[in-house]
Amino acid sequence: MKEVTFLLHTQQPILATSLQGDPNSDVSYPYIPGSMIRGVLIGRYLNHLKKHHGLQEADDILDIQRFPKVSRLFFDDEKTRYLNAYPADTNQKRTLPVPRSWYKDKGVEFSDKTDEDVYDFSKIPVDEREENLSPKLLKEDFCTVEDNDVLFYRVKRRINIHNQRDRKKGRGTEGNGAIFCYDAIDAKQTFQAVVLCDSEEDKGTIESLLQSKDIWLGGSQSAGYGHTIIELVTNKKVPNESDWYEVGLPPQKRIERNENLTITLLSDTIVRNDCGQVVADPEVLRHLLSKLLAVDIQFKKIKYKNESGEEKEIEDGIYASSLIVGGFNRKWGLPLPQTPAFAAGSVFVFNKVDLDLPRLKALEEQGIGERRVDGFGRIVVNWLDDEQTEYNARLAQSQTRAVNTTKPLASESLKIAQDIANRIVRKRLDELLLKQVSSIELLKKDKISNSQLSRLMIVTRKALSDLDIENEKTESERKTVTQIAEPVRDLLHNLPSNARKQFESIRLSTGERLDEKIQNWLDFPDSWLSNSWRSDPQTKDLVVAGKPTVTIAGVPQDFDNYVALEYSLRLIMAIAKKTMKEKHND
Repeated sequence: MKEVTFLLHTQQPILATSLQGDPNSDVSYPYIPGSMIRGVLIGRYLNHLKKHHGLQEADDILDIQRFPKVSRLFFDDEKTRYLNAYPADTNQKRTLPVPRSWYKDKGVEFSDKTDEDVYDFSKIPVDEREENLSPKLLKEDFCTVEDNDVLFYRVKRRINIHNQRDRKKGRGTEGNGAIFCYDAIDAKQTFQAVVLCDSEEDKGTIESLLQSKDIWLGGSQSAGYGHTIIELVTNKKVPNESDWYEVGLPPQKRIERNENLTITLLSDTIVRNDCGQVVADPEVLRHLLSKLLAVDIQFKKIKYKNESGEEKEIEDGIYASSLIVGGFNRKWGLPLPQTPAFAAGSVFVFNKVDLDLPRLKALEEQGIGERRVDGFGRIVVNWLDDEQTEYNARLAQSQTRAVNTTKPLASESLKIAQDIANRIVRKRLDELLLKQVSSIELLKKDKISNSQLSRLMIVTRKALSDLDIENEKTESERKTVTQIAEPVRDLLHNLPSNARKQFESIRLSTGERLDEKIQNWLDFPDSWLSNSWRSDPQTKDLVVAGKPTVTIAGVPQDFDNYVALEYSLRLIMAIAKKTMKEKHND
């Protein structure tokens, strides 16, 4: 197996659209898909054929007699694979997806200053996990691992607002002027890509296609997206070592050191069952792996006793999630079929078996499942040492950004940029509010009367009205957020004994009292918002100097305590209204 390694330095935002976000926005993957790189190189190779071999539009490029390399270079996933370009680390090496068997303690936030503990549950039996630990799945995307030290890498993103326009008039019209936004990979970042092929001849061809340094990737290239610079990397190999390994260590050494057989997916993986249907079913994956490795493998199981004392067995070797993947065929001008797939980072633990090393090496080289030519189906066996169950993790320091040499915005443009950024911040906060309301579950709802909930809503609505009035005043004339929220506090402090008992009896699913939780939301209105912002996949990368921030045209916009109080009051009203509705349905 031969590899071509190169760096992609983004000069403009990259829009590699994924199947997420609302209908009025396109949200990019946090990496550059292998299919995108493959598509650009196909275009370059076709230009080469037109120039030197007289290729015509009507010619069949898959004609092996005339163009013997085309199928082998771009369409045969057993000959060539275009791996996803993941963020490069500080040493310009390719990072890898974070395993989905890694957990942190609830409330832990990663920074580049201090180390935090990360636990690999695939190596810790259930009965040996810390009792006082409140595990939470990691939200980080990419990492590097060295011994017990982990560095997480976050991809910087940019949100731009666009206005649909009429192609003839060059501007928006009444029937063709919708507002939409792009959530793209930001410029001035470096990604490392790899192309795997079977021969030196194919390697030389691919390297020749990468000689032109400027390349355009992704969508909306005419709108200022996609410009990237290529930098070929010369790999200095160890003498007598001809193979390249995605995790750096040969499979033979990885097999010898572990007691279990652990499969980690290094990219999204598409598999079909015996009926030909695309499914994200661990049992289908197990069956396919058994077939490719020519040995029957079984998921790791643990024994436990149920309430009646009867001993049972359950599978404890699956740490996976699924997603929907698609794509776009620029030649057809049509989207590819949307199919379910296992998400990158999924981990599957099997009982240890004797493996045939050549088969294992071929499996890691070729990958598994469908669309392997586009970088899907990358797997690794026993990536991490079984003895390492905990890691010291921190965020990698941010990559150096280019100096901004653009002229300052004029006052009118500055105001527009601030308004757009403020609308995006509000939109994100609205989404976080809905998620917060959905996640809160009240216990013993029947203990509180609708009249008490209505009373709480009336006082909270009055505080919101007062807040609107204060926002119209100058900063020096405004009341403080503490003064604005005082009527709600007074209501909870001065309740009659019967009403007080009702509020005290209501508990959240976390065990907290409802009245105490409301007090916390009023005393620290920005706490839950900031925590939700940093942990949500859509907003976790929109943080500047530790504060939730959206930047438009170089103009940063965050939210102050008055906005935080507004959303805390809206949260209180929404919880009260939700409780009344659920009581009625019950």
